[in-house]
Amino acid sequence: MNTLDAFLQRQVEKHGERLALQFRPRYRTIRSSYAELKRRVDGLAAALAEAGVQPGDRVLLHAYNSPDWVAAFFAILARRAVAVPLNPRSTPDQLERIVASAEPRLVLASRYTPWTAAPLPALTIESIPDAGPAPAVREGQEAEDPEALAELIYTSGTTGDPKGVMLTHRNLLSNLEAVSLGVPLTPDDHILTLVPLFHVYGQITSLLIPLHAGCAATYLPAPSSRTILDALAHTPATHFVAVPAVLKTMMDRLESRLGRMPGFLRRALRDRIRARISRSLRVIVSGGAPLDPVIEEKWLALGFEVLQGYGLTETSPVVAANTPTAHRTGSVGKPVSGVEVKLSPEGEILVRGPNVMTGYWRDPARTAVAFADGWLKTDDGGHFDQEGFLYVHGRRKYMILGPGGENVFPEDLEAELNRVSGVTDSAVIGLSREGRTVIHAVLLCEAARAEAAVAAANRKLASHQQILSWSVWPEADFPRSVTRKVKKEDVIRALAGQTAAAPAAAGKLTPVKRILAEVTRQDPGAIADTARLGADLGIDSLLRIEIVSRIEEQLNVMVEEARITPETTVAEFEALVEKQKGVAPKLGQYPRWSLAPWACRLRPLARVVFLKSWLSPFYRLRVEGLENLENLKGPVILMANHRSFLDSAVATFAMPKPVRSRLAIAASTEVLYAYYRWAVPLGELSLNAFPFPTGLHENIRLGMDYVGRLLDDGWNVLVFPEGRMRRAGEALLSLKGGAGVIAVEMGVPIVPVAIAGTDRIMPPDKIVPRRRGVVTIRFGQPLPTRADESYEAATARIEAALRDLLGAGG
Repeated sequence: MNTLDAFLQRQVEKHGERLALQFRPRYRTIRSSYAELKRRVDGLAAALAEAGVQPGDRVLLHAYNSPDWVAAFFAILARRAVAVPLNPRSTPDQLERIVASAEPRLVLASRYTPWTAAPLPALTIESIPDAGPAPAVREGQEAEDPEALAELIYTSGTTGDPKGVMLTHRNLLSNLEAVSLGVPLTPDDHILTLVPLFHVYGQITSLLIPLHAGCAATYLPAPSSRTILDALAHTPATHFVAVPAVLKTMMDRLESRLGRMPGFLRRALRDRIRARISRSLRVIVSGGAPLDPVIEEKWLALGFEVLQGYGLTETSPVVAANTPTAHRTGSVGKPVSGVEVKLSPEGEILVRGPNVMTGYWRDPARTAVAFADGWLKTDDGGHFDQEGFLYVHGRRKYMILGPGGENVFPEDLEAELNRVSGVTDSAVIGLSREGRTVIHAVLLCEAARAEAAVAAANRKLASHQQILSWSVWPEADFPRSVTRKVKKEDVIRALAGQTAAAPAAAGKLTPVKRILAEVTRQDPGAIADTARLGADLGIDSLLRIEIVSRIEEQLNVMVEEARITPETTVAEFEALVEKQKGVAPKLGQYPRWSLAPWACRLRPLARVVFLKSWLSPFYRLRVEGLENLENLKGPVILMANHRSFLDSAVATFAMPKPVRSRLAIAASTEVLYAYYRWAVPLGELSLNAFPFPTGLHENIRLGMDYVGRLLDDGWNVLVFPEGRMRRAGEALLSLKGGAGVIAVEMGVPIVPVAIAGTDRIMPPDKIVPRRRGVVTIRFGQPLPTRADESYEAATARIEAALRDLLGAGG
């Protein structure tokens, strides 16, 4: 196992069909076994070979976390090329500086993050097919070399010369072995991670370690309050990997829900509180930035094991870590196996070991400055306690020299500020004022609260730590690194020339207006506060889903769709978003009681007793196209025209048992769950009906989430995409746009179903048959879905198939 390519090959041979990676981009969970991952890697490696990628070539990787990212990373290494992972949120200018430095052969990009920077040969990851059963042939490859360069990770370059950290296969594998010894996992463990894979912290903790253990990892493409809580509720995660900012936010929201519960009562209810978060989670892993000891203690008090570590990109990355057998709150643990750590006379942390980089890409001068007598200079201050636990004081370059020559570490002051109610985050820096250094705090909070927040923090700080000036950051958040660290250089530059203690004015283009402009494709400057979302901006129910999704993903705020109406103004919407900050989202319940084993066993009998026994005398069923339901591989969505309340029952009776026994039916909340509530228990037991929001003021997303969960668990779903029942004399109604959303987002075949004759037996809005007659059910050929198809095109394709199936007599 000299290279990462050989490492993957060995793990695939050992674990084969075990689950390796799990990913939920929106409504569906995409799962990949070890064997499936290897086939994906081989397919991509073959495409790279065809594109002329040779050993040593640099290949850019431009994508968010996903199984495709993982496959692309290993495919690059399989070609003995050098991976250059990129932050997909980088601007074109930033990317072009990296291109100029790395001189890549090509870029592997996702269709979700298309390459828009300097012209380069590009391959879209999702468009490349998997390899067949036989492994891809790799001719002309060099022998395995653990000292060969595996990847270049750029830790700077947004404003100046890019700084590319060179990491070899040996660097990464040595760190993998060291961390695995300290924090052993088993194949039954499951990692849920929020950290990006383009950062080496994410690669070690959330990719290589789970693969090493033979367990699974779940990725969230854009972590938000809703997606995190949803993943914890539905994923059997044993380990949760996050950065301190996320852990603080989660704890703040949890405490806001608990209120001012006394400590003794909180301890008494610990198990119930912990179960609300996750029934399987045991360990929380924190890294990338210092974790506030107070936050750490709160998670520990709930019974979770919190393992904080320390490292740098230059050290692959882990230098020290707490382990289950050696832990100290507030420390970053002891040095991991094989890594040496010592302190310089000035208290700077120095590191030496097989995990330390070979240097900076094509920058011998910067490399020489980074080392002292073979030791990597971290630029971090720290100390060891008597038992060998390392405590990190923070970056020495941001350390402030106090008035009496004392060392003031900004992290200590920021921790106090961040504990003040109303302060979301802070950045403390030293500003030069008339020949002396002034401790200055930049706050994320309401301007009216800033002065009181500084005063509250100063009461807890020593005399040499007193904050003497402050300002309010003008944007929704600080500029941050991939591990959510505040980019203090950017903050310092922004403050240049500003007057201390004067709150900066917010710009006219707010984050909410920016999102509205992106979704509606309008000029952001033209969006007025008084504009109505419906009449003026043209935001319908589908765009509502997109907007609330982006609000969650970019602002970490959950807004219920039902609270947004066509008459809601932009100003009212911004106020709603602001009010929802810090409010924990309410999740839809999955599974419902109707999916319980006892209900599934009872359902066939319930169908006969409550439906077939009294309905069968009124209809004679004619079924066509059953051959289209044979040999289905996996679940499908059946989309039918709607003529009568009889439709759901007869369509179910017409299906073959394998499809019928795993069927759930979407029922309109505006009909069954509003006007016929007395029939809900019968409908849910007999037909496995579930509420699907269809009203203008309802939260459609919850219904989409439920459908996605059903499909994940192998259930077929029947929906009626016309939105209402067809009246006498009407042809097939134009399908609602939601049909296309469901088809594209769910990623399963769509089976069109034509129903004829039910309206003559049981007219629309009637719940008792009025006459006897023939009912015809026609099942069409399954329509494949494409992730790159527009919602409008998918809707039109489904509607055309239904019209063809209904025929002239439909």
